[in-house]
Amino acid sequence: MILQMLIRLLGLGLIGLGLMFWSGNSLQLIPVHMRLGEILIMLLWILCGIAMRAGISAPFVLGVILYGVFVIGFAMRMGSFMPEAHELVRILHLVIGLVAIGAAEMVGAKIKRT
Repeated sequence: MILQMLIRLLGLGLIGLGLMFWSGNSLQLIPVHMRLGEILIMLLWILCGIAMRAGISAPFVLGVILYGVFVIGFAMRMGSFMPEAHELVRILHLVIGLVAIGAAEMVGAKIKRT
């Protein structure tokens, strides 16, 4: 439950920072946003480790772990994706991050049920 709460808090902080960036403010905090995103994914992976030990379906947990790899890869390269469609890339970044937070909620719910 502590990991889930940390992921929720980080998620809210990341969304708040992202909204500030969209409005053109606090762009110097982008590296902080990146590190917090990495921490969120690491916490997601730790939660997946707990899920594996709790006997949650291995394909599901491995899928969430791989999704975390995708999230980090997309985030690190998003500046180079479709420079002419930067708004679309930013929206995709938000959606991908929200799905990662949702995945953490799903993993946490499965752990609680076992």
